[in-house]
Amino acid sequence: MDASASSAADPPALRLRTDHGPVPLGFYREGGAIFLVARERTAQWPVDVLRHGSAELITPEGAAGGPATLIVEPDERTRVLERFRAKYGDERFRRWYDHPARVVRIDLERSSTPDASVQYDRWIESEFDNVADDYDRHITGNRMNRLLRDRSLRQLRSVFAGRRRILEVGCGSGMETLPLLQEGKEVVAVDISSRMLAVVRAKAAAAGVSERLTTIKARAAALVDEPEISGTGGFDGGYSTYGALNCEPRLGPVADGFSRHLRAGAPLLLGVYNRWCLFEVLGYTATFQFGRAVGRRASPVRVGSSRFCVDVYAYAPRDVIRAFGPGFRIVGWEGVPVLLPPSDLTSYAEKYARHFDRLAAWDAVVGRWWPFRGLGDHFLMTLVRREDGPHQAG
Repeated sequence: MDASASSAADPPALRLRTDHGPVPLGFYREGGAIFLVARERTAQWPVDVLRHGSAELITPEGAAGGPATLIVEPDERTRVLERFRAKYGDERFRRWYDHPARVVRIDLERSSTPDASVQYDRWIESEFDNVADDYDRHITGNRMNRLLRDRSLRQLRSVFAGRRRILEVGCGSGMETLPLLQEGKEVVAVDISSRMLAVVRAKAAAAGVSERLTTIKARAAALVDEPEISGTGGFDGGYSTYGALNCEPRLGPVADGFSRHLRAGAPLLLGVYNRWCLFEVLGYTATFQFGRAVGRRASPVRVGSSRFCVDVYAYAPRDVIRAFGPGFRIVGWEGVPVLLPPSDLTSYAEKYARHFDRLAAWDAVVGRWWPFRGLGDHFLMTLVRREDGPHQAG
């Protein structure tokens, strides 16, 4: 029971209409809004509701529905959860609603829902707002996520040596931003999540490097027309690792944005969720899970088929080369990781924790070889801004 189908002794539940049939849920009603709680991040119903931006309900009073939003403000979440505690009591609250993954609001008095592309942006923003305060623990608490960041930081330090002004797209909670700031770089950090940007600013302030940080709220595809970025002049380098590119259904606008804002000769590092992952293909094939073995071929890869909290688009190296080739020269790429498992399968890596450093060193070497460089969970691709590419930065 995710958000509580009710027994006869419980307060009445509503039913949420989904493509998979009705889902009984506990709820709290306040004025023209109904609030729902999903305790488990793997629950499918909140993803369906937030993806579409609306919900159809059958309440004890009859049919109802309206636009759906994810509540991300801590004070509002706490207030709603206290209402659930008062309605269902301490024991049921602990069983069903304590420490929830999502709190969803359905506005019954509103009937309009946004355009699909607008709704997708809102969904991405709200999901990353929702996890911003706990995002560092998600990274540092997972051995494979730490490996990804170690590899990208090593590359960033190498390609940005002697360069000062850096454009970062999809900064998240600043796992790479802060080290670069502390090493003297000036970083313009862009993210679709305002709460992620707030986390980065707080970290920079605590580290005493705020004067070198500028934050801009925007999605990756909006770079080309983002006036705040255009007003900062050309950049000496840029990067986007492990997220922002894979939230975009088309890479062309992202490539145009980087091409416009980076100076000629400036390096660009991209960390991309790969379409083909050797570990998954071999592992899932060996256990006869053939659909999962090739699951990244879907476009997009839906929540539940990937480890992410939103739908994502997986790209092969050739997709990135095709999109970025007009403005950038491709230097090379490597798979990260190839021999080791993805972060959602990190339990396999933990079995060999005593030998992990040696395995990681081998993985770093093999990840540079053909064909393995194109078969990692992610790949890190290094590019250089062409002298004669489109949208030359000033």
